[in-house]
Amino acid sequence: MGNYVSITSSPAELINVAGRIRDRGIALGDQVKKINADIVEHEGRDTFPKDKFTDGFLGPTYHKQVPGADGKEHPANQALMTSAAACGDQLRAIGEYVGKAMVNYDVQDLENAKTITKPPAGH
Repeated sequence: MGNYVSITSSPAELINVAGRIRDRGIALGDQVKKINADIVEHEGRDTFPKDKFTDGFLGPTYHKQVPGADGKEHPANQALMTSAAACGDQLRAIGEYVGKAMVNYDVQDLENAKTITKPPAGH
């Protein structure tokens, strides 16, 4: 027995939702780039002057190697920045994937409807 998809709203509505998800992912990615640039700029200054407090924080916490969204080990501050950027990329990719899938679904559904309503050959 074949599998089927039951869509309770219109494919056009889902395409619009997918477009909004994609757009939100793009906007998030743009915001994260700006925030990450600000973080890098702040870290480039004397944000963490050497003393007993920063020395105890930077190495074991801020620069501790942790897994990032890409599955690789990065210092914690870098892993956070790359993982935040990956969230925007994933939202964009999901929106694009769902949008394309719904267009393909709609086209296939229309072709199937034509096939069903077409009289058999020779009649």
